[in-house]
Amino acid sequence: MESDAPLSQDRRALAAVLAVCAVPMVASALLQRYTRMPEGDEPHYLAINEALKRYGSIHVRPVYDNWDFTAFHPGPLSAHVAAPPHDTLPWHGIGGPLLWHGPYLLGGRTGVLLFMVAVSLLTVANVWWLLRGLGLDRRPAALTAVAIGLGSTVLTYTAKVFVEPLAALVVVYALRVLATRPRPRDLLLLGAGLGALPWVHSRFLPLEASLALLAAWRIGRDRRRWAAFLAPLAALTAGLFAYLWTVWHSLNPSVNQAGDKHLLFGANPVKSLVGVLLDQEHGVLFSYPVFLLVLPGVLLAVSGGRREPLMMLLVAVGPYCAILLTSPGWWGGWAPPARLWAAVLPAFAFPIGYALHRARHAVVTAFAGLCVLATVALETLSRFSPSNGFSADFGYLVPLRVLESLAGLRFTAYLPAWYTRADAPWPFLWWGLAAVAVALLVLLPTRVRPAAGTGPVAGPP
Repeated sequence: MESDAPLSQDRRALAAVLAVCAVPMVASALLQRYTRMPEGDEPHYLAINEALKRYGSIHVRPVYDNWDFTAFHPGPLSAHVAAPPHDTLPWHGIGGPLLWHGPYLLGGRTGVLLFMVAVSLLTVANVWWLLRGLGLDRRPAALTAVAIGLGSTVLTYTAKVFVEPLAALVVVYALRVLATRPRPRDLLLLGAGLGALPWVHSRFLPLEASLALLAAWRIGRDRRRWAAFLAPLAALTAGLFAYLWTVWHSLNPSVNQAGDKHLLFGANPVKSLVGVLLDQEHGVLFSYPVFLLVLPGVLLAVSGGRREPLMMLLVAVGPYCAILLTSPGWWGGWAPPARLWAAVLPAFAFPIGYALHRARHAVVTAFAGLCVLATVALETLSRFSPSNGFSADFGYLVPLRVLESLAGLRFTAYLPAWYTRADAPWPFLWWGLAAVAVALLVLLPTRVRPAAGTGPVAGPP
């Protein structure tokens, strides 16, 4: 019975983490449901569900022509359909709508948003088990799980009908089960998750490939594990190509989004990285400042001999990130901040958690907590913006503009803006140096952790 005590304590700690995250997530989803119409791509994903419900088909043109979308979008809605000769079919992948079609049938848009809350909470739970499995203490693991749940894109996209949270869950789950030698039942679920990724969006194909390579490394020559992993992966992959050939008369997984091909390999990745990190409107660090802990976490992990989790992270998300950085559309279009990066940002939980694990000063913990509170505050302010937190080339961080109007002060003019001040690089330089300085300050109160309590912890049975 004594051997079960640590696992029981972990489960109680996880329950507390999920309770902390669930309250604002559910509140955000319900507020979004009853105060705002779906924006951007959201109503067009729901249009696929409506086509399935009314016509038993994925041909969405009748939904737009007959205004069948009014239950979730009362105003006019321009059709998102593929190019001729497939202009009755959806522009967007059908994987997401298929996954949440049951909740849609039960509760319409409300059911889908609650489904997204469940996805977000599962992501938080897998972050927790990932960090505990990698030997982090309960307190930093709990703080990091909350930081990912409430201080990252997980919170922003909980109340949205976008597909990136589905990919984020698969990526975090894969890193968790592949951090040690996975069990066959874990590999069965992982194979299903990877097989579903290209159904959800062809953009996730690099994630499928890189995570499959990691799985192959962990499986080795174990035939039983190979069978568990490949069975669902092969079935879903074969089903995808059968669907593409039958419906689209093509084997190209991105046939419905062929017009996006010009976005690949058309930008300087170094310049794009500056925008991804430091642009106030679309970048990561101003909306989700807890990711300032990634750099010190990486440095500490390297110096502390924890290179394997970092290498796994690099292999898992590196190709996807590299492709996005070569795209002029790295910011993701009309959406809340960091849309395209929402699929991989929760995977950076390990360096964040390791920085907190090694920190021996309340100031670092307080800093992480303030970062989370800043994100929650920005997400709350975005509800009062005319665009509901969505932006595209505005040149300012939408919730900060709301704060400016309330406080009568100016904030956005002092922050770097990609689309209005890209020719003036100095704000990016100064703010970049400030971010590096914060990272170095986090290193000061750290010291080598004692051996006790740092070993891997088993996940849930």
